Amino acid sequence: MESIDKSHSTDLLSDLQDPVIFEYASKGQRFANLFIDMIIIDLGMALLLNVIPGALLLLPFLIIWYIGYFVCMEAFAGGRTIGKMATNTRVVNLDKGPISIGQAFGRIFSRLVPFEAFSALFGVPWHDQWTNTTVIKNK
Repeated sequence: MESIDKSHSTDLLSDLQDPVIFEYASKGQRFANLFIDMIIIDLGMALLLNVIPGALLLLPFLIIWYIGYFVCMEAFAGGRTIGKMATNTRVVNLDKGPISIGQAFGRIFSRLVPFEAFSALFGVPWHDQWTNTTVIKNK
């Protein structure tokens, strides 16, 4: 008869009981996220403008591309845009869970507020405050 060695057994629920500690992304990581994402967005826009004649007619598509990139990546790709993937960070809600599509839309539309980008220099960016989200480092 086999015996079970309890000294090496693990409690399957221990992960739920241990506190999970998250580290917030640095200002440098967040700047890098934005910089990389803007390069991706600008490349996509440049491609559209060069391939399809009548650039002014493309304005609605360019706006959809900009909004769609952030909303789709943040809401459906685990809170990670390409910039966040490069810096190993992700956006989460304040409970550290995935953000909702509403929060993703809120983040992008809050960036339309004049001088919103400068809010990151003086604390928590407004787009995080207004949508109850934050950017953390992946472990």
